[in-house]
Amino acid sequence: MKIKFFSRLSNPNRSLFRADYIRQNLEAVRSMGIVFFVFDVLFKLSPYIFGLKPDQVRHVQEFDLSVNIHIAVTPIFILLAIVMIRQFRQTPKYLFLGQLLSILFASYIIAAGMMGSILSMHNPKNTVTLYMITLMIAGVFFVFEYYESLLIGLIITVIFSLLLPHYVTDARQLMLNQFMSAILLIAFFSISRYVFSYRANHFIQLKIIREKNTQIEMANQLKDEILGVVAHDLRNPLAAIESIAGIMQLDGKLDDDQDDNILMIKASCERAKLIINDLIEVARNDIDSEFEVRKTDLNQFLLQIVEEWMYSGTKPKIIYYGPQKPVFAWINEEKMHRVMDNLISNAVKFSAEEEGIEVSLRDASGSALIDVKDFGVGIPDSLLPNIFDRFSKASRKGLHGEESIGLGLSIVKQIIAKHGGEVKVKSVEQQGTTFTISLNQSIAS
Repeated sequence: MKIKFFSRLSNPNRSLFRADYIRQNLEAVRSMGIVFFVFDVLFKLSPYIFGLKPDQVRHVQEFDLSVNIHIAVTPIFILLAIVMIRQFRQTPKYLFLGQLLSILFASYIIAAGMMGSILSMHNPKNTVTLYMITLMIAGVFFVFEYYESLLIGLIITVIFSLLLPHYVTDARQLMLNQFMSAILLIAFFSISRYVFSYRANHFIQLKIIREKNTQIEMANQLKDEILGVVAHDLRNPLAAIESIAGIMQLDGKLDDDQDDNILMIKASCERAKLIINDLIEVARNDIDSEFEVRKTDLNQFLLQIVEEWMYSGTKPKIIYYGPQKPVFAWINEEKMHRVMDNLISNAVKFSAEEEGIEVSLRDASGSALIDVKDFGVGIPDSLLPNIFDRFSKASRKGLHGEESIGLGLSIVKQIIAKHGGEVKVKSVEQQGTTFTISLNQSIAS
């Protein structure tokens, strides 16, 4: 971070940053003013609280006058700050008045600390604690341009030079006190410039992050809209191609090669529809944060899905194992059907025809566990961490050359997560893979 000792923020960000830090300065005036006022009131009441007599407190009359002035003046700063915060506007005149109030309050606080140091010892170089504390507070909690920090330093120097001769008359002591004050003001300026540079850098970084986030959100929204439109519009020509291929197949005038070509066309259309469905599902899940659920008997639900796959003539054979009693859960049946189709089709894709696939439902301490297990080629350990990623690099061709774009398992994880559940995978190469879905159970009825 480059500290801007005698420079300002670049033009593109200057006005926005100025409006931001002036508002923060006004809030600092309000908060510090309240703290300072409460401190003065407590100081005023301390003789009564601790039972002290006036002659037991050094310079009691001077302190009493100083505290009375603070009690009278501080509320004015507090009220002005509250009004300006509530009616804050980013006009040049309003920003000027807001920063002027901040400069005056910072000077006021520093002057109060300086007076405290003078009154406590009548020779501030012997104890500069209050003076130093208020300088550090002003430097840390307020943001000033370099010329505003110099202006505050000049104001304090003038006040110090006018007050000091009333308490110190020796020329050498006067010079030493002025030197001490100059060192403290240089420290104040340095701290002030560091704080300015830090907050300016932080403001620019936040601005860049917000802009990037906005761009990302717009790009995601545009992507989802385009994805949805394209996916829907592709369905019609594919349906037409599939229908024509079906009519040609029913015609009965095709030779074996032509019939094979028709089957390949229909299979290609089917794969394309699956890809389109995946794309639509991705777009829907990104846009829709929630979906409707209903209380469903998972036992019957899964059995019906397995039967649909069995009736379709899928090989390898799919077997379902479920408990004797109903197991209820709150699910969106359409979405969960898609999850099961994705997992079963994945198992089919990587299993030989003679190998079985097992779908099972287990009741486990308030959770419903659904397993989809195959005994196929398995998943290499190097691919396991990435299989649920969208457009995953872990996607592979099936045993019969089936293509994959790496969306199916990403959709599975997304849908299960929206059900408040979890999906896990265990796999051993050449031994098979098991996907386990965990869902919260409902009370059986």
